[in-house]
Amino acid sequence: MLAALGVPTTLIDKRPRLLEFADAEIIDRLQHQMKELGVILYHDEEVLSIKRSPDNSIDVGLQHAKPIQASTLMYAIGRVGATKGLNLEAAGLKPDVRGRLRVNEHFQTAVPHIYAAGDVIGFPALAATSMQQGRHAACDAFGHPDRIDTSLLPYGIYSIPQISMVGRNEQELTQAGIPYAVGIARYKEIARGLLMGDETGMLKLLFHRQTHEVLGVHIIGEGATELIHIGQAIMAHRSRIHYFIDTVFNYPTLAECYKVAALDGINRLPRPWAPYQ
Repeated sequence: MLAALGVPTTLIDKRPRLLEFADAEIIDRLQHQMKELGVILYHDEEVLSIKRSPDNSIDVGLQHAKPIQASTLMYAIGRVGATKGLNLEAAGLKPDVRGRLRVNEHFQTAVPHIYAAGDVIGFPALAATSMQQGRHAACDAFGHPDRIDTSLLPYGIYSIPQISMVGRNEQELTQAGIPYAVGIARYKEIARGLLMGDETGMLKLLFHRQTHEVLGVHIIGEGATELIHIGQAIMAHRSRIHYFIDTVFNYPTLAECYKVAALDGINRLPRPWAPYQ
């Protein structure tokens, strides 16, 4: 956001790439866009020292690279659980070093009548997921269990450009040994994308090579956090990629990306394939 406003920005990260839980291809595109905005990225790097110079500038010492001098420094350590003043030990609970609590699939802590949800239990620590976790915990506590599929929680990242995802990514499918195929639609191929001036956006569909069931949707670009819900709904019903092929989407909309990505993916498969068996 700072870079988009014209502020020279340097980002230092201890990890090899940003947002390691997200699809690698999507993050590569994000990092490319950040560089286009003028952001200087340091990966696998650690801050060793922070000092204020006599001229009021800030000197940042790095482990591997040369020191950086800047006018302002923002140090982000992520969310921590605000549990320090709750005396949880007296209730039989012991938070970790970041103040977080362990829970089971019903969000029960080690003490069965105590539940925890939201940022205090860690990833994904999003407002939408936290609300659903709290609802599930309350229902379970009062003996009225609801249904929540934690594998279909959508993630929205309000970077520039936006990123959103639901389901599994390529790395997870590969590790699980699941045969998958990929279909891609680029905003520059879609009339709405051109009208909006977003020529770098992309929608990526992952689906099973044999059953054609949709396994994951990953989007980067304008409106990604809204567009993801179409894929989320289809995945909730265990539908196949052919739904997108056979469905008519309004023109011109970004929703057309689903149809283009589905056609791209199915046409990559070896022929013949039987879509409706």
